[in-house]
Amino acid sequence: MLLSFSFSNWKSFRDEVSFSMVAGREERFTQRLPVVGKYKLKALPVAAIYGANASGKSAFISALSFAKQFIIRGSEPDAQIDLKPYLLDEEYLDKPSSFSFTFLIAEKIYRYTFSLSREKVISESLDLILKTTESNVFTREAGKDRAKVEINSKRVLSDEKTTLKMIGDKTTRNNQLFLTSTIYQSFETFKPIYDWLKHSLQIIGPDSMYTPVSNLASEQNKEKYSRLLDGLDTGIVDLALKDANLPESRKSLLIDAYKDQLNEGKGILLSEYGNKDRVVIQVSKDKVEASMLISKHRDSRGNTEDFTFGMESDGTNRLLDILPAFMRLTEDSGTVIVIDELDRSLHTLVSKALIRYFLDACNEKSRNQLIFSTHDVMLMDQTLLRRDELWITDRSFEGVSSLYSFSDYKDIRADKDIRKAYLQGNLMGVPNILINELCPQED
Repeated sequence: MLLSFSFSNWKSFRDEVSFSMVAGREERFTQRLPVVGKYKLKALPVAAIYGANASGKSAFISALSFAKQFIIRGSEPDAQIDLKPYLLDEEYLDKPSSFSFTFLIAEKIYRYTFSLSREKVISESLDLILKTTESNVFTREAGKDRAKVEINSKRVLSDEKTTLKMIGDKTTRNNQLFLTSTIYQSFETFKPIYDWLKHSLQIIGPDSMYTPVSNLASEQNKEKYSRLLDGLDTGIVDLALKDANLPESRKSLLIDAYKDQLNEGKGILLSEYGNKDRVVIQVSKDKVEASMLISKHRDSRGNTEDFTFGMESDGTNRLLDILPAFMRLTEDSGTVIVIDELDRSLHTLVSKALIRYFLDACNEKSRNQLIFSTHDVMLMDQTLLRRDELWITDRSFEGVSSLYSFSDYKDIRADKDIRKAYLQGNLMGVPNILINELCPQED
């Protein structure tokens, strides 16, 4: 589970901001809060992030995405680190950017922090959070040619410390994280942390597909997905895969393009030539198959008609992109799904139904979380979300983004219409519209 994420000097965020998924003292919906008894804390299963256009919502999610990708993919030798610092103050162009995760893995809380310049990793540390204190596992500081690492944890065996010290001091490049370097050299000590970031933290952009959608029409899954799509009033009563009739030359090009992602028995979902038609290519027993995802609608005579997803609405396609993520949230454990613009092309009632579908599966033993950005004020509802589950991004006149929790506002009561207060600008995070001044009305 993600407990907090902090960062600074990233895009429109100049100063450090902190985002927390630790529950406050509010007494609403306590039955759905995951409880970490060892630490005597409760976590939040959901968080919604509001804000005006260009206020920092997507910048926040991009910071999360960059930090994840830099950890799991590393960097090329001698390559500059692809930072996006705050641009409206020259002083910050050469200042470090910092990122910090606090997360729960196997009922233990860790904090992993690192700071970067374009040329190198300046510092890096991993701490194990205990009940009343903290235990540093390792620290790393930039050296002239190589990183300098200290292994401090008593939980790391002495022979492991020797190997880790060698990896840190001898083979970790200045533009590479020490944690990443240990994974690339097949050292298992920090693999649970790496695996959590790689597999458990999943980020879905406004136009991106959630990869497991490739098995939507499988015999194992299509019944439940079809039932959900029908229940959400899409008109779809079934899903199927049909031969895409791609020429062999096209299949070969696809295999070459995606050979690093194609594994035996696993499919890759493509959006062909920028349209909405979805083609799954799959390698099985040295045979390449290309199938198109088809939706079935019932006609006036009760028969079913086949539609490609190029014939479906934007809302139905968006639903298809994110529905597998919600299925994973209700079936898996320890998954954190982050969705930028959850409500894009979706009706308010559909968005609310998806959120309730997830929250109904949450309890004190669950470990899944949903974090999303949205403009849909109808979801800003205290019968759906707690105040500490609602966040706002705001941009100052200097172009500096900030991040606030609704729980920071002490005068917001549980019975208050927070939508009205938000739209009136009392909670920040709304556009400062001056169009009447730019285009005055004629008398």
